[in-house]
Amino acid sequence: MKIHAIKTGDVLVKSAFLGSPATAGPLPYMANIFLDRTRVRIPILAWVIEHPEGVIVVDTGEDPANKGNFITQSRYDVAPEEAIGEQLKKLGVGKKDVSKVVLTHLHGDHKDGVKDFLNTPIWVSEREYNLSPSANSKFFTGLGLQTPTLFNFNAEQVGSFQSSISLTNDGSVLAVPTPGHTAGHVSVIVMDSDVHYFIAGDVTYKERTLISQTLEGPSTEVESHRQTLRRVLDYVRQHPTVYLPSHDPASAQRLAIKQTTATTALQVDAVQV
Repeated sequence: MKIHAIKTGDVLVKSAFLGSPATAGPLPYMANIFLDRTRVRIPILAWVIEHPEGVIVVDTGEDPANKGNFITQSRYDVAPEEAIGEQLKKLGVGKKDVSKVVLTHLHGDHKDGVKDFLNTPIWVSEREYNLSPSANSKFFTGLGLQTPTLFNFNAEQVGSFQSSISLTNDGSVLAVPTPGHTAGHVSVIVMDSDVHYFIAGDVTYKERTLISQTLEGPSTEVESHRQTLRRVLDYVRQHPTVYLPSHDPASAQRLAIKQTTATTALQVDAVQV
């Protein structure tokens, strides 16, 4: 198997956006975003898993036509050639090669690129879809897409996660529930022969905040988010794992050199000492 990090442009977020509503409370958190005058540029990453059963795309990035989000005060900087469909062509991946698209959650910078997958099954957790079924139905039908394939998890434990669902027949690619950022947020685990890859969506925005167990950004279910951070950290301690959140500027480099979170944690400990 091979995994590719696809950078579908950047998002410029207010510095306060990367704070935590768990410590400030949701209203002060949003007020801080509107009052803040500083911005941070972070990547919008999607992921392509080349698997013998077919290519799996995890998240689709942002649509170049979208320029921003008023509620989060975010600005998108996505060139037409950075759209995921164009980048798949550069990889030599045809649309018929893609067996499924899996969305970690239904925020625009993770779902808006689905317009490039009109005839591909789109997998979304049922809990995530049902957070706003009418709006989600309108979004997909407006693009000429059928209703996504909605899935729930099976009572099959994987490491620190009590439930999971296999995305491949051989069980080497699976999804696990990681609620918090949104109630139906999921992550995708790829089990290769020597290392696991944890495609984390927006569980955190950086690897070091997973290690420090620090909440970042919007969190619709704060206590669930804290539990998710603990489960993910337990998982990457149990297995040699490359941790891949979608907005970490270092994710693509960690993927390229197979740098596991255990290695990063040792480096952090050495600096602190």
